[in-house]
Amino acid sequence: MSGPQSAEQSLFSFEFILLSFIAFLAFCNISMFYGFNAYLEQAGVPAVWRGILISLEPFTAFALRPLVSTFISPRNAIRIMGLGLLILALSLGGYALAQDLRHLVLVRVCHGLGFVLLVSAVIHVLVLLIPKKRSGQGFGVFTVMTLLPYAILPPLMERLLPWAQSEVNIYVLGAPLFLAALLLLIPLSFRLKKRWVSLPAEAMKKPGFQDMVSGLKHPGVLSLLWVNFLVFTATTMVFFYMKDHLLRLGASNPGLFFTLTTAATLLVRIFCGKLMDGINRAGMLLSFLCLLAFSLCFFSLSTAPVLVLGLALFYGMVIGFLMPQLNAFMFDISPVHLKGMNSNLMLFAMDGGFFMGPLLAGFLLGAGVSYAGLFSLFALLPAMGMLWIWSIRRLAAP
Repeated sequence: MSGPQSAEQSLFSFEFILLSFIAFLAFCNISMFYGFNAYLEQAGVPAVWRGILISLEPFTAFALRPLVSTFISPRNAIRIMGLGLLILALSLGGYALAQDLRHLVLVRVCHGLGFVLLVSAVIHVLVLLIPKKRSGQGFGVFTVMTLLPYAILPPLMERLLPWAQSEVNIYVLGAPLFLAALLLLIPLSFRLKKRWVSLPAEAMKKPGFQDMVSGLKHPGVLSLLWVNFLVFTATTMVFFYMKDHLLRLGASNPGLFFTLTTAATLLVRIFCGKLMDGINRAGMLLSFLCLLAFSLCFFSLSTAPVLVLGLALFYGMVIGFLMPQLNAFMFDISPVHLKGMNSNLMLFAMDGGFFMGPLLAGFLLGAGVSYAGLFSLFALLPAMGMLWIWSIRRLAAP
């Protein structure tokens, strides 16, 4: 007989799978903007303004995430997901109507609002469905679903662009998918109501501002947030500016980089899932932060597209190990009633990286730094992150 009790023993419950798919859709609406910088450049937007416009969507999510996290609970999460999906659909359609900077700013802000509502609600529920001893695997699956769009959308959009004639037309075509996703919330709502019966009352309440402050004071939390911010600042720069770097090196299909990167990440998740919960997290994070710094340096030194594409596999492997371990470490050190809050704060740090990466890169490009130079400078960020992980290494389980 299946039901809440039996479902709780398995990581891959119906609810977990459905939430992971919704997370996949949420990040599809981010990954389809991998060529947004190139689109804005063709439209004649200056480099500094391109950086600002790219950063506005994640900045909105960054600014609103702490506030949003304080009013999400298991009881209202489905409604918030629905609102997020609706706003995302309208935002994607809105790019076709935004013909100047003022309207582009408005659309990017709305886009960020929809994203933060959807993903915050998803992660708040998702952490309540992950068995305690399988946090590494659970966040590994979640990471796969958030990275898979980066393998699918860039090469797909490269094929669609000659037919669609503009990135904006593809954004509009993607809008109905988010309206259709509203239907997924109906069975999810019924299943979750049965799961919540067995949850303690403390887990069902909305975390307030005091809970957030309490969570930040917990040993290791601030350090992990800072490292997550540094990692996403570095990797977001790769996402938004690698296409331009490869085009300048003479690549014919820059979207292949993202396919190779995500393929390597998926292979790590498929074949090394159990390893995530069997090795000291601090030691693994120190190793892969170092490798991430080396990857960015090698991107800078590579002078031929084939070298960069070869490094894409190594880079994807590094990301495949690094991202889930950061989230699992936070999950492990957080009190039960703050797991959802602290996981959303990790997304807050991610938003900060998505905002700071292109903003900083835009200003550096405007100051005359080359695309290759960007990778060298951003390699310093994961190297800095190693210092914070070293400071909390004793909190990691053996």
